[in-house]
Amino acid sequence: MGQETRRLNDDYEVADVLGRGGFSVVRRGIIRKCKGSKSDDVAIKTLRRFGPLIPPQHPNNSRQALVSDALLTNELLVMRKIVEEVSPHPNVIHLYDVCEDSNGIHLILELCSGGELFDRIVAQERYSEAGAAAVIRQIAKGLKALHQASIIHRDLKPENCLFLNKDENSPLKIMDFGLSSIEDFTDPVVGLFGSVDYVSPEALSRHKITCKADIWSLGVILYILLSGYPPFIAQSNRQKQQMIMQGHFSFHEKTWKSISYSAKELISSLLKVNPHMRPSAEEVLQHPWVTGYLAKQEQMDAEIVSRLQSFNARRKFRAAAMASIFSSSFSLRTKKLKNLVGSYDLKPQELENLQIHFQKICRDGENATLSQFEQVLKAMEMSSLVPLAARIFDLFDNNRDGTVDMREIIGGFSSLKYSQGDDALRLCFQVKK
Repeated sequence: MGQETRRLNDDYEVADVLGRGGFSVVRRGIIRKCKGSKSDDVAIKTLRRFGPLIPPQHPNNSRQALVSDALLTNELLVMRKIVEEVSPHPNVIHLYDVCEDSNGIHLILELCSGGELFDRIVAQERYSEAGAAAVIRQIAKGLKALHQASIIHRDLKPENCLFLNKDENSPLKIMDFGLSSIEDFTDPVVGLFGSVDYVSPEALSRHKITCKADIWSLGVILYILLSGYPPFIAQSNRQKQQMIMQGHFSFHEKTWKSISYSAKELISSLLKVNPHMRPSAEEVLQHPWVTGYLAKQEQMDAEIVSRLQSFNARRKFRAAAMASIFSSSFSLRTKKLKNLVGSYDLKPQELENLQIHFQKICRDGENATLSQFEQVLKAMEMSSLVPLAARIFDLFDNNRDGTVDMREIIGGFSSLKYSQGDDALRLCFQVKK
């Protein structure tokens, strides 16, 4: 990673858009001058800027001011550690360079042109347990290297696993470290985000997050690979979260009767509610099913492949829709919130109390009704915000179900800048769960 800030166009020619997220866009790039990469093509991930932020002290962090967005700051810190302690690794994305200009921070990454994990699988003519084991083996190797560097991915899912190229034996790369954490530097605001289908029980219950959270996500991926549907299915996210925290899943006879006992035993160990009972990435690699010794070579049931195709199509549609909706709606809500309370001096202690009182007053610690939200503000003695409670509440009642998500409100407040903005933001990023 370069120490000097340079403009993107000085060294790279920007080409077509490869993908978009709520806070970023990924485009193909061509190197004008060789930067040590093996290919002329790279992926350029642009992270949007929202203003200056001085992050907490961190070893080897030579830049004192990055940007106010917690996700951007976090990804830069994690990627730096990957460069220093993991790269080059066949199963972890490599960062070549960093540039900065008025459009944001640009991460110059390996270009993974082989497609997403599930896209590759559903396009295969033949799919077997042995093929699924090979996938898990590659992901586990990447996790082992990350965990040895004390890096927790925290958002491991199929769309964050891409093949480097279209070759049959292409390496599978773990990527997208925007929600990742370093064990001695965990940003609580980052912990407010994530994909519920793959999130661990300890993350949902706000307990200490360790590398074993990634092992849980690996178990969910493996379950889907062998069945074509996720292990936790419910009519609402709240019900799904309860199932996850209880570890309530099953191997339905009709689907799983042809799947080897060894594979089911491995999934059960990966999806243990108690993280201490889950295997490490190294232990996963030594499992006889993962090594291929006990994985069936026979072609998998066509119905499983068909379900996997349907699941993949729904997943991609939902991801595209959510990226668009989240990007526009979050920015609009934040702008309106700033218009409402822009003159309000949000003190550091109030940011801390916002989370504490949510957890005390709200039934489930996360979602609040209007009356509960007003109780939170009164308990915090934020008298000047109480008259605005209904309008703030309305901004964040996304689905009009009469409740607001504590995580969204904290995220909204943390994105604002006041007369004490830097101190308030730092406190919000440091507040303990």
